[in-house]
Parts: sequence; C-alpha cells; structure tokens
Amino acid sequence: MTQIADINKIQEERLGHKIYLELKKKLIVGELMPGEGLSIRKVAEEYKVSAMPVREALRQLAIEQALISAAKKAYRVPDLTAGQAADLFFVRSILEGAAAEIATANATKADFKLLEKLIVGMNKYWQAKDAKSFLFTNYQFHSHITSLSSNSALQAMIDGIYLRTGPWLAHGITELVDLDAWKADHSGIVNALRARDAKTVRRLVEEDAYWGVSIYSAIDNT
Repeated sequence: MTQIADINKIQEERLGHKIYLELKKKLIVGELMPGEGLSIRKVAEEYKVSAMPVREALRQLAIEQALISAAKKAYRVPDLTAGQAADLFFVRSILEGAAAEIATANATKADFKLLEKLIVGMNKYWQAKDAKSFLFTNYQFHSHITSLSSNSALQAMIDGIYLRTGPWLAHGITELVDLDAWKADHSGIVNALRARDAKTVRRLVEEDAYWGVSIYSAIDNT
C-alpha cells in the first residue's frame, strides 16, 4: 500500500467515525425513530461523502444492535415491541444504577458543577419543549456520571443500551406522556452524589431509567 493510499484510508476511517457519532446522536435525540430506514446512498448524499465511510458507520451501529440490516445496502432502526423496549430500559436501569453507585466516591466539585450546568440546560430545554436538545443534554448528564465509575466495560455496555433505547425514550416523551407532568429528579441525584450517599444515588438513577420500563410495560399489558 502506498503512502497516499495509507493517508486516504486514515481519512476514510476518521470520516466514518465522524458519521458514526452523528448518527449516534440522531438515535439518542429521536431524529431516527423505531422502524425508520437508512440507505447507504441517502446517508452518503446527506453528508456529501463516498459510500465507504457511511458503510463502516452503519456497520458499526449494526454491530452495537442500534440498527439492523434491512437489505444489501440498507439498514433500519429496530422496531421493537413495547415489551422488548421495556426490557432494554430495565437493563439500562440496573447497569446505570451500578455505575452511579461506584461513581459516588469519585465525583469532584468540578463534576458537581458540570452536572448542575447540564441540569440548567435540561430544565431550559424542557420548558421550551425542545425535546431533541433535552434528550442530548440528558444523555450527557447520565454519561458523565457513568464515566465517573472508571469501569470501561460497564461504560461500554451502558452506552450501547442507551443507544438502543434512545429512539424509544424520544418516542415516550414526545408521544406518550404529558410533558407538563413528567419530571426527573436530576437535582436529587447530584445532591446525593455530593453527600457521598451511594445507595441513594443508585436508587435515583435506577428510578430515572426505570421510567421507560413503566411506560412500555403498561402498553405491553394493554
């Protein structure tokens, strides 16, 4: 392989990772909803790139089960049953709670400040009914707490589950609940972190993620 070919390969890999991150964000904020299809050609046209980096990005998301292969050159967001969605939220609840409990001993004043800033953002976006911005800031909040566990295996599992539940969380808060009535206790989580109350941190984080279990289990049983 020539030096130029090496450079082109590196550039395509970087571009593929960038597209992967963009599509990941779309899944998290509900721009890609359950059952929605993505073709390599259309995604390549959207980002004005060749098919190769798009193919790699979509393939990676399929490996993580955030997408499934629908045809030779197409993928789609899994269209789960309500019961399957509830199961994913249950797993996320347990894993996030465990990570948050571990994280309690590691959180610093800088972490509290960042988390409180994210809460301000979430509250602002919620009042403005800006679901996409709320969902991404919510993801940043939960991901930061998970990262404080310093357990890379746990972080990877949680991020994968979060990616798979993203479209269903978006569907839930935009279509299934009263926005004026729904309220998560994010401030309570930070207060418990500051108090080094690991058990309460775990409980509150589990309850926050368990919301999806409650919503989709109710639908599954109707």
